[in-house]
Amino acid sequence: MSGSRSSAGWIPRPAGIFWGRLGIRGVLALALLALPASVAKVLEGHVTGSAQLHSADPHLVVLGTFGFECIMGTCGKTVPEAEAAFFEKGMIHIEAHGDPFIKGQEIAMFSSEPWVNKSAWKQIWRNRQLSCAAKRQHAIFTLPLTTSEGEPVDYRASNVDAVDFYHALRLSSRPLFVHIVALNCAPEYQGALSMYYKVTLQNPGGWWGAQFSYDDQSILRTHILAFLALGALAALAAHSLIGLQAAQLSHPPLLVLGGALGGFALSHLLDIFFYADYASHGHGPEGVLVMSEVLSTCSDLVVMVLYLMLSQGWRITDDHMPQRDQMLIGGAVLVYCVCYVLIYTVDYALRDPADEVYVLLTTGAFFLVLIRIMLFALCCLFFYDTYHREPSVQKQTFFRRAIVSCAIWFLQLPFTCLIAASTSSSTRHRVATGWMATVNTLTLAYLLYVFQPSRAKDYFTITATGNELAGLTSDMDDEPMRDRPPLRSSVVESERYAPLAEERGREPRLAVPDEGML
Repeated sequence: MSGSRSSAGWIPRPAGIFWGRLGIRGVLALALLALPASVAKVLEGHVTGSAQLHSADPHLVVLGTFGFECIMGTCGKTVPEAEAAFFEKGMIHIEAHGDPFIKGQEIAMFSSEPWVNKSAWKQIWRNRQLSCAAKRQHAIFTLPLTTSEGEPVDYRASNVDAVDFYHALRLSSRPLFVHIVALNCAPEYQGALSMYYKVTLQNPGGWWGAQFSYDDQSILRTHILAFLALGALAALAAHSLIGLQAAQLSHPPLLVLGGALGGFALSHLLDIFFYADYASHGHGPEGVLVMSEVLSTCSDLVVMVLYLMLSQGWRITDDHMPQRDQMLIGGAVLVYCVCYVLIYTVDYALRDPADEVYVLLTTGAFFLVLIRIMLFALCCLFFYDTYHREPSVQKQTFFRRAIVSCAIWFLQLPFTCLIAASTSSSTRHRVATGWMATVNTLTLAYLLYVFQPSRAKDYFTITATGNELAGLTSDMDDEPMRDRPPLRSSVVESERYAPLAEERGREPRLAVPDEGML
């Protein structure tokens, strides 16, 4: 089976190798946002068997895709033909070894756009009306690995089964996406492949990760900025929670939000590690991306569940939700999780690497958007019912504002799909990533602002029980305030949260300082 990967698997190494693995340039890209010196993407793998086993096209096996940037780094700017040779170029380095007993193996490069007299990739890929030889004629170049006629050669005495090829690609006013493929058009061995390949693709370097494919440029910057913003919000939430804990006060919605903020921040940190390693070595550990995706999805689900619980008046009008509503929310979230896992599996494991359809524009993404809209409709019904049952004007104001932020959170994915559909295929990935990171950060910042104890006291129930966190999972009734143990906290923390206690109709208890303190 095909071993084509854009990143190599991680191999355990002795202690201290982590920074060696990341490299000094990766550390600079991570910590200083500096210009990485390495500007390559590496595709490495082994293809064995028939092309029909590895690809949706009966003749071509796609090894990888890469986007070369515009000349001088500015798209739409033309350069006279006589001067174009003096500007930086994209570089392609191909090392490959083919089995000498399988004749006719080749590596070729195709373009997504028409190239001189060559057809575009869309007119070639999966076109069953074209023969293998006809498709081969539309390649920008082909590199034979083994001869297509005569007896098999002894690879130990000859070098015809291997190539070490460099190609300088002149850039233009438009980004150019190329597809590196393996093929065999020999009549007797058509589609048969057995080769090892290593392809290095380079852009002319620059700030903010210009070494990446054109559609991935600025991705590293996006994740760094999102991590810094969400990390600061998570630290602020942790500071508020520590203050509440010191005063023996409990505010579970803030705790849930703090967990979601930490999950999103850690997700972006893992993305930074991946792309910093990518910037230094041309590839990164795919397992880190999977972990990042899992953390991001779980944090997203936590926020959606938080909105659904708030719409039922959790910690506002009532501390406990009816069992029927709990099962309804749990079932809806479970369906969303199953749908997301299926889409993720299909997109990252089963989808052909040559498929140019963006993940948010697939059929699976459509069902995911549909389920998310249904969850938002359920949340609106809960908010409507709770709003009309609430007599407090302050709490009604909170519900009106909460439904707006809830709409932004649940509908961000449908709007992202619309933005991706209306954006150029060469930039839609980074545009969609930046849009989602911005919406997530701003919405979570608003929730944190609302959940701060000094503001939340007007509509949330902030209790002083010794272990109020059990209210998240327990159905026990709240104890009367007079039966609760006295607060044990410092004078400073008690005075700080005294207004919260006074709002609940009880007098705050201040700890008496020691004589030594006096």
